[in-house]
Amino acid sequence: MFILFAAVVFAGYSLYRWICVETAQVPHRKVSVKKIIARSSTGHEGVKSEKPVEHKNAGQPDREVPPGTENRIAIVIDDMGYDLLVLDEILQIDAPITISVLPHISYSVLVAERANKAGREVILHLPMEPYDYPKKRPGSGALFLQMDRDEIVDQLEENIMNIPHISGVNNHMGSKFMEDGEKVEIVLEQLKKKELFFLDSLTTNNSKGIQVARKIGLPHVGRDIFLDNNCNFEDALDILNNIAEKQNEWNTIVIIGHPHESTIQAIRKALPIFQNRKIHIVPLSDLIQ
Repeated sequence: MFILFAAVVFAGYSLYRWICVETAQVPHRKVSVKKIIARSSTGHEGVKSEKPVEHKNAGQPDREVPPGTENRIAIVIDDMGYDLLVLDEILQIDAPITISVLPHISYSVLVAERANKAGREVILHLPMEPYDYPKKRPGSGALFLQMDRDEIVDQLEENIMNIPHISGVNNHMGSKFMEDGEKVEIVLEQLKKKELFFLDSLTTNNSKGIQVARKIGLPHVGRDIFLDNNCNFEDALDILNNIAEKQNEWNTIVIIGHPHESTIQAIRKALPIFQNRKIHIVPLSDLIQ
């Protein structure tokens, strides 16, 4: 029975690596990044919805960057911890890609250990309540709005302790949780105490992450682009090529992708282009404000 269960889990995750649900890709920047990903966002801008879509390119104010700063990109791969083979593929890419690990799943600890040993930055991918819960389930260790302060702190601490070597945290799902400023502040205050930074994945236009982080003085940054909403190699490569072609219009970009074969191939294909244009891929902590 155990062998059968393990086979089902493996098969399910193998499908996840190759197939993903299409979501609207809407840029958050008003000028440069909007132009960069215009092709993949056509037809979706300005569409109003009662509920935000997870992994949607939602809003964040433009960041202030000193003039003359070289082009720097942080690439974060979310949803790590299910599979060691995909980690090996990512580690074979000659770039400091940041690994974001979900807590309390099969290979969470081992993925973090191996990534750290390979010199990659590791962050906790913190599950949070999305809209449409329980239809959408954020997974083990999730934070929910019904939790009181002590429950949130205890669960957060448990998650942090589960993933070794982390330097920061970003939210997994959380379109509903991240809209509640009071709950978000409880989380970010704890991260500040632990000297961890916060990456707001921006799964909702109404996220309070950046606002609260600024308020309490927590080092933070916001996601600019989701690379693989469509889980399509050509689309992901187009986004990366457009970033390179428009490098005079931006200084720093934070990209979030997922452990899909198409995403890994697109990053690998784009790497020589970035190198030729002197676009630097850096650990996420290099772009923290």
